Amino acid sequence: MGYYQQRRKIKIGWIILAGLLGGGGYYLYQKVSPYFERTPPTIQLEGSSKYTNLKRPLKIKISDKSGIRYYSVIAIADGEVYTLDEGSNLGGAKEVDLNLTLPKVVGKELIVKVKAVDNSKWNFFSGNEVKKEYHFQVDALPPSAVSIANSYAIGRGGSGLAIVKVTDEHLKDAYIMVNGKYKFKLIPFIKPGYYISVLAWPLKEKKFSADIIATDEAGNRVKSHIPFFWRKYRYRNKKINIPPSFIRNVAIPILERMGMKIPNNPVDIFKKMNEDVRRLNEEEIYKLTSQVKEDSFSSFWIRRFNPLPGSKKEAGFGDYRHYYYEGKEISQAYHKGMDLAKVINSKIHLSNPGIVVATKWIGIYGNVTIVYHQLGIYTLYAHMSQFNTQPGQQVQRGTILGLTGRTGGVLGDHLHFGVYIQGIAVNPLEWMDPHFLKNSFYKVIEKAKKVISNEGKTN
Repeated sequence: MGYYQQRRKIKIGWIILAGLLGGGGYYLYQKVSPYFERTPPTIQLEGSSKYTNLKRPLKIKISDKSGIRYYSVIAIADGEVYTLDEGSNLGGAKEVDLNLTLPKVVGKELIVKVKAVDNSKWNFFSGNEVKKEYHFQVDALPPSAVSIANSYAIGRGGSGLAIVKVTDEHLKDAYIMVNGKYKFKLIPFIKPGYYISVLAWPLKEKKFSADIIATDEAGNRVKSHIPFFWRKYRYRNKKINIPPSFIRNVAIPILERMGMKIPNNPVDIFKKMNEDVRRLNEEEIYKLTSQVKEDSFSSFWIRRFNPLPGSKKEAGFGDYRHYYYEGKEISQAYHKGMDLAKVINSKIHLSNPGIVVATKWIGIYGNVTIVYHQLGIYTLYAHMSQFNTQPGQQVQRGTILGLTGRTGGVLGDHLHFGVYIQGIAVNPLEWMDPHFLKNSFYKVIEKAKKVISNEGKTN
């Protein structure tokens, strides 16, 4: 064998050996590298990292893919060091959730230091280490919340007004809660710390209670009752017979337009329209009427509503309708507006300026125009035969919104007029009564303005 052939064989041998060593090294690296991973544990604090009331537990999550070897949490306040928790020999746990009680300190600052080490063999087998430090301002005082003026009384299905004062150096949120489940937004009013809100007593609720709820960044919470007397409103039970022509000419076309399957018998057809479609329609109306569009507010002026002058009232708000088919009751529903009738295709008048929110077909309500006025107050005009406005349009008092009609779940031409407060349907009769507006709104606002203007003055 020649010299060059021998050199070539040696070179090939080295290449093969290098390949074997490389492959073996890669295999060994794949097996060993997880033990030598270099990513430190993660430490996550739940909630605010700036304020604490010392009552709310400190919630911390420590996690690492190689497992947690050791952790410690200490607090420093008033020159004292407190060990809140520590742990080791965690059995390879990859996640630790801590729910820690803070010490009752006197000072205004609390420092929390968290340390965690993982199970990695990196760093000469000592593992990856992470430290985090949180500085909290101690705030144990709840916000101050009080009603300074509100409507004397409110009726079921009716409206009311409240002007409140809410103060806190670290205020996070404030609103009015009705019956523990209906939330009404507060709008800044005239001066810092003062707020205004129009409230509603939902028709389906038999009782009414309103409270100011305020929370601060530290988690302190206050609940302050707003005193309202109850005004008694009586609503009618009304029996309505459903003819076969209504099923054929009204209910079925509505279900078809909604893209819903048509049941096989008239009773189920009507129930589907009156219950399922109504629920979907009211959910849509809620979305369209639930927003408050002002960031602040200083004055209130709204005239009584009279959308169809010279009309006759055909049905009232709050009527509890019992629907009968061939002598048997088949469904029920609350009527959430007032039906007004005049002549066919009567002009619908706007009584107060606003912004058109929607002009669209909404199931049983037919063609609907919705206008936003102020303070979360909306008016709704249903069953229209013609639209004269479009969404986003600024409209003034006297604008003709369109014409009455018989679109939707009706047989005769009329206007269904509704008023909504932050998504809740209320009695339109109140908003058509100048005496109600004067006593429940204007006088309350004037009283509040006097209180606000006299703030800080001495006799």
